[in-house]
Amino acid sequence: MWHPRGRLIDIAGESGTFKLGIARSALICDVLNEAGWGFRRCRDRSMQELISLVEAHPLPVNRQVQDDVLWRKNDADFCKHFSTSETWHRIHTHNPPQDWSKVVWFSFGVPRFAFITWLAVKNRLSTGARMRAWGQTQGCLFCGEPFESRDHLFFACLFTYMLWIETVGTLLGRPPDPDWETTLQYLTTHSFGYLNYILLRLVFQTTIYMIWRVHNDRKPLKKPTWSTGQDHRQNCEK
Repeated sequence: MWHPRGRLIDIAGESGTFKLGIARSALICDVLNEAGWGFRRCRDRSMQELISLVEAHPLPVNRQVQDDVLWRKNDADFCKHFSTSETWHRIHTHNPPQDWSKVVWFSFGVPRFAFITWLAVKNRLSTGARMRAWGQTQGCLFCGEPFESRDHLFFACLFTYMLWIETVGTLLGRPPDPDWETTLQYLTTHSFGYLNYILLRLVFQTTIYMIWRVHNDRKPLKKPTWSTGQDHRQNCEK
């Protein structure tokens, strides 16, 4: 990058090329010659300040040297080597870390278990509550409760709560609570031993994953409303 302020298009904006009288695709050699910079003089104060900044920065004129392609590393630095991680951090929207993230994402976790748990934490699973928003009715497929929700499924439902009790055992250090928010808050804020916390999170995610898998297996399958070609031929023969 030839100027400390960075790319002039980022400073002047798209309209700056018109005000300065240069093409959008112009190179430095198209604007700079032995007589100096060939900017159009304008009354725009910001453009005048930009011209002063450019003219105050010495730049040797050497048409024999090829331009270098530089990658933006951050807001102030440029480098010759492309970095995937740096590019990802620049284009990715950074949100503050959530307290529950350590319950979902950790080194010894199983990816598919962690993903379903993440959907449960975000309340994105297609439970009865979400199905009603789509115009469909779905009760709890375990206990028959007409209002199925994420909190009911994990673990207010008597069936899933008994499964959670049998699975977690004494790892929590206290009797399991059927309330989802209470359980997640306890896993997030309570202090556990290193190995115990790994095992507890694995048990938590495995229970959620298996409940959701069985839940989907219990969904009734609807028969197609159309007839097959074979059925049509049989009807014709009759």
